[in-house]
Amino acid sequence: MDTELLKQLCNATAVSGDEQEVRDILRAALEKSAEEISFDGLGSFIARKGKRGPKVAIVGHMDEVGLMVSHITDAGFLRFATIGGWWSQSMLNHRVAVRTRSGQIIAGVIGSVAPHALTEKQKQQPVDFDEMFIDIGANSREEVEKRGIAPGDFVSPEANFARWGEDKIVAKALDNRAGCALMAELFQAVDNPDITLYGVATVEEEVGLRGAQTSAESIQPDVVIVLDTAVAGDVPGIDNVKFPLKLGSGPAVMLFDKRYFPNHKLTALLKASAEQTASPVQVCIMKTGATDGGRYNVMGGGRPVLALCLPTRYLHANSGMISEKDYDALFAMTRTLLQRLNGDTVAALRDFR
Repeated sequence: MDTELLKQLCNATAVSGDEQEVRDILRAALEKSAEEISFDGLGSFIARKGKRGPKVAIVGHMDEVGLMVSHITDAGFLRFATIGGWWSQSMLNHRVAVRTRSGQIIAGVIGSVAPHALTEKQKQQPVDFDEMFIDIGANSREEVEKRGIAPGDFVSPEANFARWGEDKIVAKALDNRAGCALMAELFQAVDNPDITLYGVATVEEEVGLRGAQTSAESIQPDVVIVLDTAVAGDVPGIDNVKFPLKLGSGPAVMLFDKRYFPNHKLTALLKASAEQTASPVQVCIMKTGATDGGRYNVMGGGRPVLALCLPTRYLHANSGMISEKDYDALFAMTRTLLQRLNGDTVAALRDFR
């Protein structure tokens, strides 16, 4: 694991629709390895190396769930709209970063009412998003505006990257900066003259897989491997039959989500690569969400797609958690798979006779 790269990516502020900071980090990381770096019309990052054989794309989305300033009160508080899927109870009293149009970061906190001021009935009721506000320590609307904040500015959780214990990484935006970091490391490491390799970081996945659609149309790849995260069910209060993934037990093959099924032959190649590298593999399904695989598998006539996910605790919240062991295992098996691909193996994946 390139911990420094992952830290830079996680600490970046890049809510859906505002991904420039991650684009800049990836460009700096891959410009020496890539023969060409380009962008689709929405801003998805596309690095290429090689120019022969089938086009193989490794894809991670670079946006994170966040907020957008919708209103500034006369007293200097910020009202906001959510971008992507949030659960209201995971938000109160957490620190956030407001990114102004000039790129300045302003610290804030999602305010909460002290329990002393709540009735017993109010204590039993979750606070609705429309009731929440961000406090930046301003005394008036004019003071907020002088700091450069305006409606439409994006807000993300405060950067909080840390290593805990022997193998745990805790950070905001692991969904899906972990996938972006893996994409970058794989792009640098894979040396296969029989394929044209694309490293892709898509925009706006959290609001409808939009960058997956535009980048698929731009590249027209022959095979795609999507790198993302999935719910780890190894904590109290989660049904571990519906959510069986455990940190440290290996990455997961996504068998099904709302918009995607994996290619069975590609799945078999991945499992063989996992065996070759002695890497553990788990499996999961996701009935209430989707990965970028859901666009890549149908755009432009369709293609074999496989989504591989890191088990992650506390998704779509201010701090998530992954295992470095799972990350390294996913890197090892995916690198081995990519090294095995060529014109014949890819043709076999696409042969349905």
